[in-house]
Amino acid sequence: MIQPEQNRLNMGCGFRKLDGFWNVDIEKKCNPDQVVDLEKTPWEWEDNFFEEIMADNILEHLGHDPKVFTKVIQEMYRVSIHDARWTIMLPHHRCDLYWNDYTHVRVLTPQTFRMFDQQENMNWIKAKRRDSVFGLYHDVDIEVTDVRYKFVDYWENQLQDGMIGSKQFDIQFNTLSNFAESLAIVVKVHKPQRFKDKMYDIT
Repeated sequence: MIQPEQNRLNMGCGFRKLDGFWNVDIEKKCNPDQVVDLEKTPWEWEDNFFEEIMADNILEHLGHDPKVFTKVIQEMYRVSIHDARWTIMLPHHRCDLYWNDYTHVRVLTPQTFRMFDQQENMNWIKAKRRDSVFGLYHDVDIEVTDVRYKFVDYWENQLQDGMIGSKQFDIQFNTLSNFAESLAIVVKVHKPQRFKDKMYDIT
């Protein structure tokens, strides 16, 4: 078991190391604080250790096999304390930034992470929705608390200059390619799990 010198984790840091974080990467040339293959689980850190996790353009690279990706999410949850904050930064799936990199293995959206929210899971079950309830299935309980998008400057300027209205902006955001470049998803960790073992109590 390795004891990191910081209780904030920067996953897949590359050359973007952060002060006050335990910077880890699989690539030795980046000179991280620790060389780690994040796809190999369990990780070498103790339970309930990190109060913050930064995942800056890394999760879309991990787990070509969905089972491996699930293990990564489970490990992020395991090593986080209650109320830990995750900041997950991703290229937008309708932007060339996503498709240009051949090592991107999956699209991730805010809804992906809501599927690990046990409160949402219970609501969906009661409403007889078909959404996957991964939080209940995999003993993870997180909550998406904020989503921020970075839009292509042209479209941002169109809105600010009054060339398009907010409704049209939203429609084009949800339909056009290369409208949004990236997004940041903020997640809160809930421990203990709010609905552990209650999935079968629903009537």
